[in-house]
Amino acid sequence: MIKKLHPIFLLLGLIVCNNSFAQLYINNATFVIQSGATVTVQGDLTSNTDIQGTGKLLLKGSASQNVNMGGFSLPTLELDNAANATLTSNAKISTGILFTTGKIILGTNNLTLADVATVSGQGTGKFLETNSTGQVFKSLTADVTSNEIPIGVGTNYRPAFITSTGSYTNAAVGIRVLGVADPNKPAMISDYLLTHWPVTKTGVTGTVSVAGQYLDAADISGTETNLRGYYFDGTDWSSANEAHDIALNKVAAPISNSTGEVYGMDKFTLVKTKVFLQGAYNTSTGAMSDALRTPTNLIPLTDPYRSAPYSFTEVANPMAETAAAGVFSDQSNSNDNIVDWIFLELRSSVASPGNTVLQTRSALLKRDGNVVDVDGVSPVTFNNVIDGNYTIAVRHRNHLGISADPATNLLALNEKKSTASLLDLTTATDAQIFGTAAAYKVSGGKNLMWAGNANFNTRVSFIGINNDKDYVLVNTMNSIYNVTVRNVYSPADLNMNRNVSFIGINNDKDVILVDALSSVANSPKIQALPN
Repeated sequence: MIKKLHPIFLLLGLIVCNNSFAQLYINNATFVIQSGATVTVQGDLTSNTDIQGTGKLLLKGSASQNVNMGGFSLPTLELDNAANATLTSNAKISTGILFTTGKIILGTNNLTLADVATVSGQGTGKFLETNSTGQVFKSLTADVTSNEIPIGVGTNYRPAFITSTGSYTNAAVGIRVLGVADPNKPAMISDYLLTHWPVTKTGVTGTVSVAGQYLDAADISGTETNLRGYYFDGTDWSSANEAHDIALNKVAAPISNSTGEVYGMDKFTLVKTKVFLQGAYNTSTGAMSDALRTPTNLIPLTDPYRSAPYSFTEVANPMAETAAAGVFSDQSNSNDNIVDWIFLELRSSVASPGNTVLQTRSALLKRDGNVVDVDGVSPVTFNNVIDGNYTIAVRHRNHLGISADPATNLLALNEKKSTASLLDLTTATDAQIFGTAAAYKVSGGKNLMWAGNANFNTRVSFIGINNDKDYVLVNTMNSIYNVTVRNVYSPADLNMNRNVSFIGINNDKDVILVDALSSVANSPKIQALPN
């Protein structure tokens, strides 16, 4: 049975309870629930007009109930239905919302809470579920402090809290919560939440801050004490004026844009660096060869510097970097194609300037020399590092390392992608690169990292103990000089053309003797890093 109310005036005054055991359908009627009155509905609720008064409408079905208010308002709404209720259109709450049992599921619809609307009874399994694009809007007409928005996902209660100061014109803050890590977080962030809060803001001139409350343990990846509040404005992350409280499991950040996301992760900085590898560099194109990734990709998906034969020393970087296979596919701009893995050292500018390695990261090198994180796009993230000035050194598996000079070329780091400074070691002057001019090769007006370091030490040599020529011939080619080892990812592939050869065109022996040592066999190149 559908209880259908036509254009009449219906007044519920001293009535304690009016039970509608099926649907309640209000069609252009003036429907008033006065103070002290309760209308109980066990079916669906549909109305094309505001429900007036200060009484209460109770949803108490035994099956899931639909609420179709067409954007109109209810006074006080109580939910007591273990099977939940679902919004099928936008709705407003003018006085309050009470959770006894169950959730109200928003889907793609919005629920607006008036500025004076109260919430009560919320908790595990009892809240507004923002399972899609629908938001919970809180209208604002005056300053508020920690105004609770009762949202969650599944059975998990993950509320948000609004604090605002300023002036208000048709103002509202919209919030939803998603039970997954923020997809916009840096690719290699180490400590972060497995939930985030998309937000919108309109009509506020002043300051709005949103705090999200996460589940202890279940919502944490990494170390909770490292978490900081962050806001994402669509381009940049900012922890400015953030707040965090691990006792209350909250992270908070100011909302600077009309749309964005509130999140919790560790304090990070971004590094933008540019280098060229001599072995792969082509002076005619001004870019490096990406032969290792085409026609079939030989570059490992996981950081190669954690195991033999390379084994660089990792510092404060316990997570092995891994890139998706698609990162190594052809990009729309060929200069964005990946050449190889590269190794970065973040060094102190305070204690023994440039000497102390604070943190290391393995990253990816593009044809144009730009170093990017494992997503193939972003600047490289260094975790739990504050903004400031640092020395950056760059190393590679078969090239000699290169470093900015800590006395003349410190890099100012911060967390904003749009303002991250670029350390361009391909155009830096002699005074800006550590060591003498012999610390790198200049070709075509560009600085190149010395090639030829086949045996992964700190020098390129052609004769003597542990020389690189013998590593190519003996260790890689089993002393058979007239064969070619093809399609390998090998430190002996010094020109990075996916083959190792000792004689003939484009052989790797000549990279050592001719390219690196200028045909002077007894004049090795020595790596210059501020150690």
